[in-house]
Amino acid sequence: MPKPFIIDGGILAGGLASRMQGKDKGLQLFKKKPMAEWVYQALSPFVRNVVINCNRNHSEYSKISSSISSDSIANYPGPLAGIISIIEASDADYFLMSPCDTPLLSSEFALRMTDALKAKQIQGPNTTPVLFAVNTGEKQQPLHLCMSRHYIDSLKYYLSSGEHRVMRWMKNNNAEWLDFSNCAETFRNFNTLDEVSTY
Repeated sequence: MPKPFIIDGGILAGGLASRMQGKDKGLQLFKKKPMAEWVYQALSPFVRNVVINCNRNHSEYSKISSSISSDSIANYPGPLAGIISIIEASDADYFLMSPCDTPLLSSEFALRMTDALKAKQIQGPNTTPVLFAVNTGEKQQPLHLCMSRHYIDSLKYYLSSGEHRVMRWMKNNNAEWLDFSNCAETFRNFNTLDEVSTY
């Protein structure tokens, strides 16, 4: 019988949004709601709590979730720092995370990730710590992931070494890529204001 565990959600919204003219990406309206709110709605039914990692506009993000975290590592070292801040803001055993610029995200992501996590738990305590990410068939999506808090030390060491590339860290830690090719469009990133407003 696997022991009970706690899973929290995380939304990565701490970037500079350079391709959105510096506007805060997660707060841009997509079909009349901030993009981060769509992601929150996809994750929240499957987790205890959702932590939003942001480095500005905290009051606006707190309207979406009361749990907010900011990077503890200076100079915007990228999304891995956001993952660290989400883990540090929670006592959960596992985390289900997505970036804020994927408002088409569906419940299929959370459902299948949590099912894979439960299946891993049944295998017992001697299995590799959970690190699942999305493969749409067309590309790998490393920031749509389910992971154990076990990896926080690895993340901190990696960034302290001067590295910040997400894919390299995922490969170094033998991430398992789950097949989401049947719903690839739901992981589409919206990177410009035109993409958001004209979809």
